[in-house]
Amino acid sequence: MLPAALVAFFAGLTPLVLVALGVLTRRTRPDERLRRRLAGYPAGATGTPPAAGGRREVPAGSAGRVLGAGPVTRPAVELAERIVARRALDTVMAGHLESAAVPLRTAEWMLLHVACGVAGGLVLLLLSRGALPATVLGLVGGLSGPWAFLVVRRGRRQAAFLARLPDTLQLLASSLKAGYSLPQAIDTVVRQGEPPVAAEFQRALVENRLGIPVEDALERVGTRLRSDDFSWVVMAIRIQHDVGGNLAELLTTVAETLRERERLRRQVRVLSAEGRLSGVILGMLPVGFAAYLVVAEPGYLRPMTTPPGMLLLALAGVLLAVGTLWVARTVRVEV
Repeated sequence: MLPAALVAFFAGLTPLVLVALGVLTRRTRPDERLRRRLAGYPAGATGTPPAAGGRREVPAGSAGRVLGAGPVTRPAVELAERIVARRALDTVMAGHLESAAVPLRTAEWMLLHVACGVAGGLVLLLLSRGALPATVLGLVGGLSGPWAFLVVRRGRRQAAFLARLPDTLQLLASSLKAGYSLPQAIDTVVRQGEPPVAAEFQRALVENRLGIPVEDALERVGTRLRSDDFSWVVMAIRIQHDVGGNLAELLTTVAETLRERERLRRQVRVLSAEGRLSGVILGMLPVGFAAYLVVAEPGYLRPMTTPPGMLLLALAGVLLAVGTLWVARTVRVEV
């Protein structure tokens, strides 16, 4: 069984190795060198390079077109694209990848997702010397790992956007007071802001220059980041555009309100940190200890493979899920 497991292990790692080689070698390709040279100019249409020393964020999807362009990885990516198109997962998954700023297409992400699940299952299969529960545990862990990474990355990006939003609105208000139009003020944010604000406003600016109204382009930013605060900002801009008024003063007032909400949100997170940490520890401790026993001493859990043991495991899983959700709802405070 060991030779077969080794063959399956290397077969599962093949997509990961191929994609890694594509990432390492794409810098030497002519199209990649051209893209990197043009990346110094925001959206290729503003005509002004970013501020000196400013950091830039790679837009989602810019590298995904290159990862599947190799002669070896192209057939796998094309097969994944056909499966994704048949399952109608492209639109939903593309939205999650855009929110997290992951530079991959849906097919490439699904390919990596499956490869991580196969690799995790085969690693635990080898470590546990052929135990079926360990293999299933590794498969589940490998499949849930990329999704957890996507959720955490998206949450951090949303938090960073909300933390910089008051200062961004203040910069917009200052630019409007100086006599700039709203698109020119957005261009100022693109040149002087930091990611993810600069990257999202850059995309909104490009969409506006392609004919989309600036309010609709900004509304798409709030939709991609799932930010209710920014959606309210866009709603205020729409109302001001319809009824008139001083937009700079309006943005200043909204910035002060959002700054106070952000201060309150951080204070609530500090006060609820102990409860959230307790929930994480109590929720992960049984799962982590069971995973250790599956790998280190599979014989301890062999009685749980009988019908009564499976029933007890199902009951324990339900109770653990209910307790985890209960603790999460208790420590969650909406601001």
